[in-house]
Amino acid sequence: MKVNNAYIENYIKTHMSLLENNNMKELPGFAFAEPIVGFSKGDDALYDFYKDHIDPEFYRTPAEWLESVYGHPFDNENIGVISWFLPQTEDTKEKCRVLDDCPSFEWTMVRVHGEECNRRLAKSLEQHLISLGYEAVAPMCSPDFSWGESEKFVKISNWSERHTAYISGLGTFGLCDGLITERGKAGRYGSVIVNLPLEPTERKYNSYNEYCMAKNGCRACMKRCPAGAITEKGHDKVLCMKYHAEVIKKIDHERYGYDGYAVCGLCQTGVPCESGLPRKGK
Repeated sequence: MKVNNAYIENYIKTHMSLLENNNMKELPGFAFAEPIVGFSKGDDALYDFYKDHIDPEFYRTPAEWLESVYGHPFDNENIGVISWFLPQTEDTKEKCRVLDDCPSFEWTMVRVHGEECNRRLAKSLEQHLISLGYEAVAPMCSPDFSWGESEKFVKISNWSERHTAYISGLGTFGLCDGLITERGKAGRYGSVIVNLPLEPTERKYNSYNEYCMAKNGCRACMKRCPAGAITEKGHDKVLCMKYHAEVIKKIDHERYGYDGYAVCGLCQTGVPCESGLPRKGK
């Protein structure tokens, strides 16, 4: 059995094609549409760059994640990173697109139960690779995964799924901090690190925000943000989180009878980059 990019991509897509693995619990139908998958190498210079940029004492490189789990050093050249994007379904996007103060109940259930599916996929792939004789770790499923406070970025984690997706050729960042892929930016990300050299996906971009059309005058995500947390300067996390806690939580209770995790994401729908790469002038 040859474990390579094609084998791993097929595993991910097959896993997510089963309703038992890809659902919203309270609601019928799939949580996500078909995934797209990207790959990178542990020795990619961007991993060290992001470690230094985000927090050199807190953020971990792929090798550091493996070393923390297995207790011995790893050769960066032999480390592969598998990254995926799980797009929202057309039905979920359509229902969210027409709202302007709070996302649809479907969107919220995808953020809550769909994220459970995302983590199950990560754990399943991690364990499958281990069963084949490879050392692997899914950072978001690890007890070592953690969040921290940051003077520069407000809130950070010791592994970023979006930055990993950027390094793995899946897309570039938008004004709202979302990552824009060939399937848009409405969706969730995940990854697994493995002691297996994999062919890196070509990055078809040269800058971190290449696909975002804000530089061409697009202000769609700014207009979609009910909190006013997105401006020409970018995404204000403090205003964003304040709106979640004080407004969306109240609307969720009154409109849906839901009292769980408050989430927005309106900036991911009703915009030119919702479901694909935006075109200039759009």
